[in-house]
Amino acid sequence: MVTAIVMSVFLAAGLVVFAALMVPRVRLLLAAKREQRFDQFGARILGTLQFAFGQWRMPREPVAGFAHIFIFFGFLVVSIATVTHFAHAYDPSWHLPGLGGTAGLYYVLVKDVFEVLVLLGVLYGLWRRLKPTPSRVGRSWEGVFVLFMIFLLMITDFVTAGGELVVAGASGLPYNPAGHVAALALAPLGPETAHLVGVGSWWIHCVAILVFLNFLPIGKHFHVITAIPNVFVRNLRGGGTFPPVDVEKEMEAERPVGIRSLADLSWPQVLNTYSCTECGRCNVYCPTVLTDKPLSHRQVNLDLKHALYDQKADLLSTDPAKREALTPIIDTVLKPETVWACTTCGSCEQECPVFIEQVPRIVGLRQYKVMMEADIAPELARAFEGMERNSNPWGLGSDQRDAWAKELDLPRAADLHAAGKPIPLLYWVGCAGSYDDRAKKITLAMIKILQAAGVEFAILGKEEGCTGDSARRAGNEYLFQIMAKANVELLNGYGVKTILATCPHCYHTLKVDYREFGGHYELIHHSELIRDLLAAGKLKLKETATKRVAWHDSCYLGRYHEIYAAPRQVVRAVPGLELVELPRNRSRGVCCGAGGGRFWMEEHIGERINVHRSKEAVAAGTDCVGSACPFCLTMLKDGVAELGKDEQVKTLDLAEIVAQAL
Repeated sequence: MVTAIVMSVFLAAGLVVFAALMVPRVRLLLAAKREQRFDQFGARILGTLQFAFGQWRMPREPVAGFAHIFIFFGFLVVSIATVTHFAHAYDPSWHLPGLGGTAGLYYVLVKDVFEVLVLLGVLYGLWRRLKPTPSRVGRSWEGVFVLFMIFLLMITDFVTAGGELVVAGASGLPYNPAGHVAALALAPLGPETAHLVGVGSWWIHCVAILVFLNFLPIGKHFHVITAIPNVFVRNLRGGGTFPPVDVEKEMEAERPVGIRSLADLSWPQVLNTYSCTECGRCNVYCPTVLTDKPLSHRQVNLDLKHALYDQKADLLSTDPAKREALTPIIDTVLKPETVWACTTCGSCEQECPVFIEQVPRIVGLRQYKVMMEADIAPELARAFEGMERNSNPWGLGSDQRDAWAKELDLPRAADLHAAGKPIPLLYWVGCAGSYDDRAKKITLAMIKILQAAGVEFAILGKEEGCTGDSARRAGNEYLFQIMAKANVELLNGYGVKTILATCPHCYHTLKVDYREFGGHYELIHHSELIRDLLAAGKLKLKETATKRVAWHDSCYLGRYHEIYAAPRQVVRAVPGLELVELPRNRSRGVCCGAGGGRFWMEEHIGERINVHRSKEAVAAGTDCVGSACPFCLTMLKDGVAELGKDEQVKTLDLAEIVAQAL
């Protein structure tokens, strides 16, 4: 009876404190901007099973990943024993339905195995934090404390079982091996003392659980509570996509477009800050971290979370004036250079085990600075002006868009449509392929390949406009939408179904972003088309002067669309050509620095990203660095030149490599 009363007091006190800690955090979540995240319920459930309970992303770092998996699954298994421990305060014979008799014995065996795995994971975690040079997770007292608490829970469970075995005069084998070891250690004390030690461990275990529960909301281990819901409400549109914004409606209502203050964060974005595990995976392949830029996505999460707590009184106020008076995030919580450093490469989101959406948040902050304050870097403003006036960021005349084709007799979509003929394949040349002298060579190489294979195609010529990729990712959503709507109207008017793109940025924007505006097209990247043409025997290749190619993966082709195999298959199909993988390749490849509108902006802080990537490419010792993106090609070409290696190492697009071998 006394035991039950004391346990009830502990439970009541623990749950009251937990509720007091959780209520303001939940209220902040409920006060945030609305966003639909409960659609496609089946897909969300499957994803939660795969990525939250299945821990699908953790083995990307095998040792640390499996250590976490051991702890996670061990916790799930041990939670049944923990519930049983609490219940025994009221009924010592109670067990969960179905876990009596033999089934209960098998559970104890499984539990013991997992508890040992948890201890191994905990010891590895402690070593990472306490070794002379800590890993990227750092040497935080909180991490050590939590690992100690987990260690304590496992040990007390062993000792509790060991005390019971000594009193019962049982060995515990074969179903309770860990309890058996504990019983061997307690046996010399005698049954009475062993019983007291076991009961003491039982109390410690139960109290430790309540302490641990109340510690979770106040630190980084809040993710133990929020991570699974965060995975459930993840962005199902895929990487590099953003919630639709009705810019005109927001402006008419005199509401800010983008994210100005913490009041403009959506509830999934608030949940993201709660769910950050501070593991640092987002930083491992982030080009800004690798080149000493003032952007760490882990730190952004921390800064926003702390600011939410600091400003919660105003955020939760029923007085609209207090919410409107909240200070801007940029300049008070985050520095402008932090927000503008991002290349939107998607590495942070791909590595994050709990699907925190870093890129949309960065773009939202840029939207406010660009559209509401017109606070833009001069060089980016020039690119925007070029898009507005001539539908290309170079600002060159729109009448010169197809000047590269003046010596070629290429079919135009307008002519085919006027003649009542369908457009079999539209080649979207893109701004770079139309205006940049270096990228024009890619365009001509692609034309040569299409004609050699007898592929029927058409171009838009002067009618083609900028897709608006740079405008959207640099925060000018209004300009992007103007261009997107114009392009969709043109493409739909011609009945275009299939589009070929040599630029991954055009590919992504046409394939993904344009769906919001009624543009539903089948996109083919030129690496895929060339691969298929080679497989069909429509291209005959010979040896080229290039012998070894170090391959660089485009972020917008690889991370956003999982196109890694096609370009490699093409390179390997060229007789006598060897493909060399860079140390950081495929999904772990490092950005060239061009994405997110950064191509149009000067880089003043830290090492230049393109130089950082080019160092790795030059170190491969090949005579060529290959890519399948005109922006990557330009960045790598400039990086190799800055390293003084442009005479020894060529930079070629995949289309150029194949065209030389025809």
